[in-house]
Amino acid sequence: MIIPLRTDCPLRRVPWMNWGLIAANVAVFLATTSFSNGVHGPLVMFHGMPAKQALALDPQDPAIWQFFTYQFLHENWLHILGNMLFLYIFGNNINDRMGQWGYLGFYLAGGVIAGLGHALFAQSPVIGASGAVAAVTGAYLVLLPRSNITVFYFFFIFGAVEIPSLWFVAFTFVMDLIGQLHPEWIGGREAVAHLAHITGTLYGAGVCLVLLAAGLMPRDQLDVLAMLSRWNRRRQYRSMVSRGYDPFGHSPPPAHEKEEVDPRSVRLLEMRAEISEAIAHHNLPHAAFIFLELKKLDPSQVLSRQAQLDVANQLASQQLYPQAAEAYEQFLSHYPNFEQIEQVELMLGVIYARYLGQYDRARQLLLRALARLHTERQIQWARAELARIESLISAPGGPNP
Repeated sequence: MIIPLRTDCPLRRVPWMNWGLIAANVAVFLATTSFSNGVHGPLVMFHGMPAKQALALDPQDPAIWQFFTYQFLHENWLHILGNMLFLYIFGNNINDRMGQWGYLGFYLAGGVIAGLGHALFAQSPVIGASGAVAAVTGAYLVLLPRSNITVFYFFFIFGAVEIPSLWFVAFTFVMDLIGQLHPEWIGGREAVAHLAHITGTLYGAGVCLVLLAAGLMPRDQLDVLAMLSRWNRRRQYRSMVSRGYDPFGHSPPPAHEKEEVDPRSVRLLEMRAEISEAIAHHNLPHAAFIFLELKKLDPSQVLSRQAQLDVANQLASQQLYPQAAEAYEQFLSHYPNFEQIEQVELMLGVIYARYLGQYDRARQLLLRALARLHTERQIQWARAELARIESLISAPGGPNP
């Protein structure tokens, strides 16, 4: 038995929608199940039938609304606890990447597609959130394959171990394939809707691949496309070395190899990957150090949105204010639609005002931030900095704006 416990990927915002979906599943389960005298029975009736029967997805006589309602029904406590655990472990990060309403649409559509997969090839009614949850794990496989999952295992001995999420999600997918093709190999558990799981996983992975490839979702150095790109670069680099190129020598590569791979580009990719790895393992000082080395090699380099912000914040915490200001400026230039852009403007304005003496730029940023700030404490902070700047400028012999 293997049970996921947590992921090492930090959240950038509160995953309210995922928590809401978990609460909705639990509420529907409690509303449709009676526990009096220790006997499970129908608590809510629908069209003269128990809700679990009427709202389940029946492949032999499906109704449109059943493709949505079946996702929130569960047979027993073990059924809902398993699904909600997986949804909590994997859904929080996908909610974080997609936003609240985007994630809701993705989740519900995943349940619908998983239900279609089951209805097309199976005859038995189905209930449960596992199809939609499989879509979430498929998305996790594409968006965060390099993160790690802490799992509890029990096979004669028990304990906890940290494994790459890629292995864990791939393992569950292979088990569903085996359960569908050779159920006798895993005990013949006919009650498990393996087709719904398989369809949901393929939907989640496919949608996220399309969104990343089309640029409709922000790219990250931890997503599967970046991982494949780095693998291809390393393959090309090893090929060059095997054919005689000395990466530590002073002579350039052979002429016929120059256009195939640029060693400088390979080094840039390696440094960006090292930054992403350091951030993923919460080693922000090392990420900031490599970022500064990266900028020396190519000043135009910009990280993914969250990585750029994390490094800029770390540089500011280390009191490397000129470097932090440059990193924040790059963030503003490349990610102007960031939903909390006023927080970055406030931080950068304070750095310019207090530590770099660039009062004109500080005033510009603080005024822009004030127009969007909604926390009273931050509003007062911005106003106090503006007042301080004005007093410095207006003082005799004060700096010119």
